[in-house]
Amino acid sequence: MKKLVIIAALAFAACGEKNPNNNQPFVKERATVNPTAVKEYKTGADTAQFKVQLFEQKESLNYEVKFQYKDAMGEKIFTLPNMGIMPKPELKKGADDLSCIIGFYDADSTFMEYRLVKVENGNLVYRHLKEYQVEEKK
Repeated sequence: MKKLVIIAALAFAACGEKNPNNNQPFVKERATVNPTAVKEYKTGADTAQFKVQLFEQKESLNYEVKFQYKDAMGEKIFTLPNMGIMPKPELKKGADDLSCIIGFYDADSTFMEYRLVKVENGNLVYRHLKEYQVEEKK
């Protein structure tokens, strides 16, 4: 009977995780910055490749985005909103193959659109889609 109680207690403890969405606590700066792209979206052949890459910065809310189409290249640094958890950025395919939505997952694992990189009339375009403001509960 004691074995059954211990097994049930361990199973219950495993189910009752404090952080079911795998949210890491927020820290202002990263201890180490990953030098390689943490996210990448690419499509097309080598001569007409469309590529978007995200790179970490020292401050945990900042990311550098590098984008390329054919010989055109660009880069921007943007800041994700502070939600009290470590940011979880993501790149998703946009309306067509030559578009990429830069976003992030909120604390409930909902994808939030943030920026857009796309090819429009042969030109590489970077646009703001949405802005977010985080407020404390009243």
